[in-house]
Amino acid sequence: MPFHTKFLVFSDLHVDIMPDAVARMQVILEAAKQNDVDFLLDLGDTMYPDVDFLQEYAPESITLREKRAWFICDRDDEKKTINNMLEACKKTVCHVLGNHDLDSCTKKTACRYFHMPAPYYFFDEGGIRFIALDTNFIREEERYIDFSYCNYRDYKTDQTTWLTEEQFAFIEKSVQEFTGPCILLSHCSLGDTRQGIHNMLPLHALIRRLNCSERRIVLALNGHTHLDGVCVREGVPMMNVNSASNVWIGHKYAATRYSETISRLYPHIKGCAPY
Repeated sequence: MPFHTKFLVFSDLHVDIMPDAVARMQVILEAAKQNDVDFLLDLGDTMYPDVDFLQEYAPESITLREKRAWFICDRDDEKKTINNMLEACKKTVCHVLGNHDLDSCTKKTACRYFHMPAPYYFFDEGGIRFIALDTNFIREEERYIDFSYCNYRDYKTDQTTWLTEEQFAFIEKSVQEFTGPCILLSHCSLGDTRQGIHNMLPLHALIRRLNCSERRIVLALNGHTHLDGVCVREGVPMMNVNSASNVWIGHKYAATRYSETISRLYPHIKGCAPY
């Protein structure tokens, strides 16, 4: 059976931070059109749901987002424009949940906004199984807590960014019941110790077991780091896909890189080194 698919992958567009996200999305869609890709893959941290959407589907989020969300920016017209652009491109767009996609809502709301079947799921394309994972969990003793409304900022770094045991079982079942190669998708890295999941060692053990007789998991793709990079774990390349917008350097190094007007409209742009 031949394995062939062509897709465009992007990550970390951060519409709530960037003043030119619509133009950046236009470049992405032009590349998708010129290369005649089969689908687009978004590895997370795209944007907060717009207020009109929240008012209709999750009104309780309106007050909570004002209290909790980090990158509040009231340019919902840009979000609606980008959603219209994605719909008009006539290509399937598959999303992975990023941590900032959950700053102003719950996973249920974010999945509805991004047309995702669930926080983690799989889809098959070109004889390849793509397994989208959810790295947005807090571990508190023996229980896992979903990211929502920036709650991960209330915990220590080593308590955030975990895969659940249910997802380990999901990966195993999804790989074993499929005859072709599989690709793992996530927002945070599954192999990079800098900003990756905290329980990557048992995941690597699972990959080693699943790949022992033949190579089933062939690649892993992630966003989040805002850097290009690749590491190889258990023979599987695990690639950091760079941000489509910026490197976050923090407000400690704040500077006016755009006009004062833009800096007022997009208050967190000062903490970025934009691409």
